[in-house]
Amino acid sequence: MQASIQPIFTWSQDRILAGGAKNIVLLVEWKGISQGEDFRKKSRKVVAREIELRVWLEGHVAVTGCYGCTAEEGEGRSLLLRLGKIHSGQRKYIALEFKMSAMPAGIHEALWLQWQYKQPPVERIRELPLKKLGIEYSHHTEVIGSSCCFHVEKHLELLKMEKLLAEAEALRTKNHLQIPSDKLRRQADKLLLLAARSGDMQLLKEAELLYKQLEPDNEARARMIIR
Repeated sequence: MQASIQPIFTWSQDRILAGGAKNIVLLVEWKGISQGEDFRKKSRKVVAREIELRVWLEGHVAVTGCYGCTAEEGEGRSLLLRLGKIHSGQRKYIALEFKMSAMPAGIHEALWLQWQYKQPPVERIRELPLKKLGIEYSHHTEVIGSSCCFHVEKHLELLKMEKLLAEAEALRTKNHLQIPSDKLRRQADKLLLLAARSGDMQLLKEAELLYKQLEPDNEARARMIIR
């Protein structure tokens, strides 16, 4: 039976310094896959639910950030990510940030990952084969100036935006206006600069949406000053 989800893993950098590195990001994306139905039905169909991704860390790897989901600590050096459900044709993203300790030059195993989910309509539990991810350590100084993969950078910033919007909404309910506005403005500026650098229209659209989110806060702050 065909798997209901199709995962893709992308590192922010192909190589890191043998002396170790911080802020190394793994972008995890997965697409919902359906079988044998017309497009209209497939586009609405839940193809996997109660999706879980288990991540085991090698000794030289430590997680420092998680975007798009919450990571639960498991047994040993493992994390459990509960990722909900996905519809046919839908794509979802999360990003994990790591610190890599020093290692000899060469390719070293970093993570082991395994997906588990329930497959409708019989709700059968399925597991995908265990996936091993390595990363290359190098002594070449050119690694210092290597840029982040744009695909990873883009979705990391979009995931940060989603987190900030949720935080801002929670703070607004408590009438804290300055904190969410400042954070949203900085993130909007980041998205706008990245859009200008890359020409990516999605980033430009999201930056504009963030700036619009600031308008009610600015108006509310002005009313408070007038009073």
